Amino acid sequence: MWGTMLTTEAGFCPAGPADLALGAAERRQVEGRDVIVARGQDGAYYAVAAMCSHAALPLEGGRVRGTSIVCPHHGARFCLKTGRVLGPPAHEGITAYPTRQEGDEVMVWPL
Repeated sequence: MWGTMLTTEAGFCPAGPADLALGAAERRQVEGRDVIVARGQDGAYYAVAAMCSHAALPLEGGRVRGTSIVCPHHGARFCLKTGRVLGPPAHEGITAYPTRQEGDEVMVWPL
């Protein structure tokens, strides 16, 4: 399974197929850890920590707006590019991982 594959020569890890629709996000496992892989409205793929910094609840099910994700629990909004907070109630950002697409696969820098 792609979630258990080893790091590639270039240092990026496979994070599953590049098959998300614009504005979609889903939880995936990369190197044994949960991340949210999202496709922004700009068409680029992003990967961020799977947990919201506000209440330590999962970001899974969050809405993608442009290049941000909105937590489905309390509405905190985070930048998918940088992980910084864009809207309350969160005060701390989340981890954003370097991400790229290689062919039909999303690749994420090691966690």
